[in-house]
Amino acid sequence: MLAPARHTANWENDEVSVAIPYSAAGVGTTVIVVSKFTGRILLMDVGDGAVRDLLSTGSLDFVNEIDLVIITHGHFDHVGGLWTLLGFLRMLERKDPLNILVPRGCIEVMNIVRGFKESYLDTIPFQINVFELQHGSGFDTDFFKVKAMGVEHYGMENDTDRDILMPAVGYRVQIGESVISYTGDSRMCQSLIDLVSGADLAVIEATHEQHPNPSRKVHLLELEAR
Repeated sequence: MLAPARHTANWENDEVSVAIPYSAAGVGTTVIVVSKFTGRILLMDVGDGAVRDLLSTGSLDFVNEIDLVIITHGHFDHVGGLWTLLGFLRMLERKDPLNILVPRGCIEVMNIVRGFKESYLDTIPFQINVFELQHGSGFDTDFFKVKAMGVEHYGMENDTDRDILMPAVGYRVQIGESVISYTGDSRMCQSLIDLVSGADLAVIEATHEQHPNPSRKVHLLELEAR
């Protein structure tokens, strides 16, 4: 059994609180960022169990307080809870539009949202907007300022011997004067270093202590992340 403490973390300052209810490669990752000034919420990735983790706060306020969802890439452990989240917001009759940011070409999220809309047609009480970002793209709301930076990641989709990367980005998020960086899955690359440089908090995913296949590095080692 996985040890929960190893996969859970919390951090805060005067402006923002960051909760990682659970994160494990190949299972699920969700990061919950809350502005202390407004109570508005930004979700970074929506892995399996995200709604359960939000409910564990003991309040349903998140139904209307989620301001933005940002997705690093389309693998199931980072988007597996998106359908459930959309369904829960529909059931609780959220009214405000929901904006979702994804790397350009992230077909997994596009297909989830398209399938959800086709399934429920005119019975979704809120608008769902998906915006594709690429390296250097920005997206601002009244509560969060987001910048996307391309990172290097691929998975089982690449069945060739060539180094073909999948659509993947990391994000720098500004809340007041605080900056939170989040990598999602990535191997070591310069944009990853730039992404976390100078941040008040860097949430950096890592998987192994040694690369399983040194000729094809997919995720960061724990030492590289540190």
